[in-house]
Amino acid sequence: MQDELRFDVAVVGAGPLGAATARHLADRGAAVLVVGPDEPAGFEDHQGVWAGYYDQGRLGHVLEVPLVTSLLAARSMRRFPELRERSGVEFTTPTHSLAVLPDASENPQVSLWFDRDRLLRNAEDLGVMVEAFDEDGLRREYPQLRFPTGHVAVVQRDAFIVNPRELVRAELTAATAAGAVLARDEITDLTEAGNDTVLTGKSGATWRAGKVVIATGAAANVTGLLPRPLQMQSYGATVVLVEVPDPDKVDMPAMMYLKSVAGQLGFGGIVMSPLRYPDGKWYVKVSGRSLLDNPLNTADEIAAWVRTGGRTEDIAETLELLAELMPGQEFGPAKVRPCMVCDTPTDLPYIDLVDDRTTVVIEGERGVMAADEIGRLAAELTMSGHWTDGIPGDVFAARWADVDIESELQTVS
Repeated sequence: MQDELRFDVAVVGAGPLGAATARHLADRGAAVLVVGPDEPAGFEDHQGVWAGYYDQGRLGHVLEVPLVTSLLAARSMRRFPELRERSGVEFTTPTHSLAVLPDASENPQVSLWFDRDRLLRNAEDLGVMVEAFDEDGLRREYPQLRFPTGHVAVVQRDAFIVNPRELVRAELTAATAAGAVLARDEITDLTEAGNDTVLTGKSGATWRAGKVVIATGAAANVTGLLPRPLQMQSYGATVVLVEVPDPDKVDMPAMMYLKSVAGQLGFGGIVMSPLRYPDGKWYVKVSGRSLLDNPLNTADEIAAWVRTGGRTEDIAETLELLAELMPGQEFGPAKVRPCMVCDTPTDLPYIDLVDDRTTVVIEGERGVMAADEIGRLAAELTMSGHWTDGIPGDVFAARWADVDIESELQTVS
C-alpha cells in the first residue's frame, strides 16, 4: 500500500473557520492539509451534512454583544484588505449596519443582543464610530423606512456585507498560495497511528498528520470525529429571499431588527439590503423568528431538513414585514432556502485543545465576520500547544456533554 501523504496539521472542514485556520497555519510555515467537500449543486435530494456559509451575505460590524464577539469581528475586518490583496477575491460590500430595537426605557425585556447601550459601549471600547438615534432621529435619518412607535437605533456606517462563499474562496486561495493542500473530500474516520493521526475520506483516500483541527461547524456532533459530543445545538434555519427587480431603487441599509408592538415581539432577525445571488438575480434576504425552531441532532435529521428547502411559512411573515418597512416598494417573487446555524451555551466560539494532537474550533453562530480571527487563534493554539492571546483562553473553552447528550442539548437550546 502506498504511504499516506504526511502533513504537520490537517484541518477537517473547509468552511469559513477551517479555511481561515488553514491559511494562518500555512502562513506560519506548517505543512497543511485542509479537507472539505464542495458545495452541493442543489438541496432537493441532498444527503449528509450541510453548511451555513452557502450564502451571499452576512453582516460585518461591531454591533454585537458580548464585547468579545465585537473584538473578534474587529480584528478580522482589519485584515480584510490584506486578504483581498493576497487572494484577488472581492468578498465585501460597504454598507450601513443599522440595529433597530424597542426603546429599553419603555420595554425593559429587550433582548441582550439588542441592548443599545451595550452596543454603544462596545463600539466605543473598540474605537469604532457609531451613532445612536432616538425615535425621531431614526425617522429623520431613514425617512424611506417605517418602524413602529417606540423604536430606537444604532448605526455603524463603515460596516460590510461579507459574502461567505467568497470569503471562503479568498481564505482557501491565500492558504493554497502559502503551500496548503486542499482536498475536496469528507473525512469519515480519524485513527491514531503512533505520534500521528490517519485521516480517511469518504472517497477512500487517506492522509497522515501530526495534528488535527476539527472545524466542522454545525455538524461537529454528528460526524463521529470527536471523542465525545460538545455542548452545542445545531438548527435548521430558513432564509427567505425576496426578488428585487431593480436593486438601485431599493434604498435601505443592512439591518438587525427587533420589532415589538404593544410589548409583544413581532420580528427578530436580519433584513439584508439587496444581494446578487448565483442565479444572477437580486434579492433582499430575511432571516427571522424561526431561526432556532428546528433543532437537529443527527446527520439524517440535517439531510432531511435540507431537503425540505426551508419553511415556506416564513414567506408570508417576510412579505408582511417588508411591506411595513418599505410601503410602496416593488418586490418580486419570494422563495426559501435552507441554512444551518449552531450555538453554544457560552454564546461564544469554542477554540480549545481536545488532546495533545487535536484542536476543536466551532463558531457558535457568528462565524463569518469573525472567522479570520477565530482561525488565527485556532492556528496559534494548534502550533504552540498553549494559549497565547490577550483574551483569556477560558473564554473559548469547549464544554463537553458528559453522559446524556440529548438532555444537555435541550438545556442549551
